[in-house]
Amino acid sequence: MNRYFCYRGFGLIIHSEIELPELPAASADGRKDDDAKVVIRLGTVPQVPRHATLDEELAINSLGAAFLIRNGTEITVDIRPDADPDAVRVVLLGRVMAFLLRQRGWLPLHASGVVLGNECILFLGAAGAGKSTIAAAFHRAGHFVATDDVGAVRIAGERCCVVQSAWSYVRLRDDARVVLGDSGPAAAFHANKHRYDLNGGITGGDLYTVRCAYVVEDGDATQAEPIETLRATTLLSRYSFVRHHNMEREALQCHLRDCSAVASAIPVRRLVRPRSLVALPAVVRFVEKDLAGLTGRTHTSSG
Repeated sequence: MNRYFCYRGFGLIIHSEIELPELPAASADGRKDDDAKVVIRLGTVPQVPRHATLDEELAINSLGAAFLIRNGTEITVDIRPDADPDAVRVVLLGRVMAFLLRQRGWLPLHASGVVLGNECILFLGAAGAGKSTIAAAFHRAGHFVATDDVGAVRIAGERCCVVQSAWSYVRLRDDARVVLGDSGPAAAFHANKHRYDLNGGITGGDLYTVRCAYVVEDGDATQAEPIETLRATTLLSRYSFVRHHNMEREALQCHLRDCSAVASAIPVRRLVRPRSLVALPAVVRFVEKDLAGLTGRTHTSSG
């Protein structure tokens, strides 16, 4: 009988043959609801290229591992002996888990999320845009970090968008560590970045209502402006973990409908800020003020 480690993450109970120290432990029984369980097992993955469907996706990378994700409930991991285990776990808990969440009906965005009041603010952008660094700056200002890297959202009720909290840490490059200051939590070097557990393994509530999503861009001065719904739909799709070229038509159509629904339900704004660590406290204050200005406004569609 195979040995499974039990964890909590992404609102799920995860039974894994691979040890995942990044996630908080769960009881061996986990939740009684089988639909809330995911199994990660080691096995052989046939590495034959195929298009992703609504309930199956194959992921192969240069790190020495292949992943087969099925039905939103199971991930088979095929690891070469020379693979870096830390790097494999980064992919597994990032991109691969995002693929699984897509199969479970979520829109997996490449985003970090912080909680202001009782609502979550998302920061989207390309790899290296500074999303984790911005989240770290909000943490230092006293705000809760609900997720980093994978921001899974979906519509829950009429024009209400929720995000699934994932884990309590951020991963920062060496130069960005100064953002947390000397009083920050201890870091572990992890797959070329420094991993900080910000909340002692506590992920907070499973779900948060999304107040606003900011698309992060570099610029000379900090400013924000609304993005009309059609353009917002395109950007949500661009900054998601969905591989458009690798999707069957039905799965891609479902993804685009999800992007459109989210773009219609929440304000999506362009956040331009100087690419400077020194400027981050001012960026935090700017966003806090910008959100206060949104209070009471309704999100209007261009179409």
